[in-house]
Amino acid sequence: MRTVKIASAVVVFALAVVSHAAESSVPDGPSSVSDDLAAALGGSSPASDTTAPGAGPPLTLTLSVAGGPAKSVVLRCGDTGDGGSHPDPATACGLLRQVDGDLPRLAYDIDMICPPEYDPHTVGAFGTWAGRTVRFTRTYDNGCEMTALTGPLFRF
Repeated sequence: MRTVKIASAVVVFALAVVSHAAESSVPDGPSSVSDDLAAALGGSSPASDTTAPGAGPPLTLTLSVAGGPAKSVVLRCGDTGDGGSHPDPATACGLLRQVDGDLPRLAYDIDMICPPEYDPHTVGAFGTWAGRTVRFTRTYDNGCEMTALTGPLFRF
């Protein structure tokens, strides 16, 4: 409920900023109110949605098994090639391209049969994809479940 209240307050504030800006000046170029609203909300305008996947800081991927120390790698996905310290950046970037960087949509092999053991694997991805901020964390019951849903993305 608190998140909804905060989000509502942000929208009201952004609308007030855009409304005030529209009243006090005439736009210089082809900008529209929707572009201004997107900028005020911290989003991107339609013109910037065509940004290449590698634009901005690369993704930092982390993996922690059963609360142990976290391991991390850097993944760069771009038009000029994929790279970073990930052991298989081409495959990892390919998976991310399939879901346009929206990690909750990953479903690598959902028919994989995993044992009912509990050995928690917590993963995270932080950085940017196509100019959008990525903040993803999830805990899977075990390594098999993690692999079934994320494939080789967090195999490092």
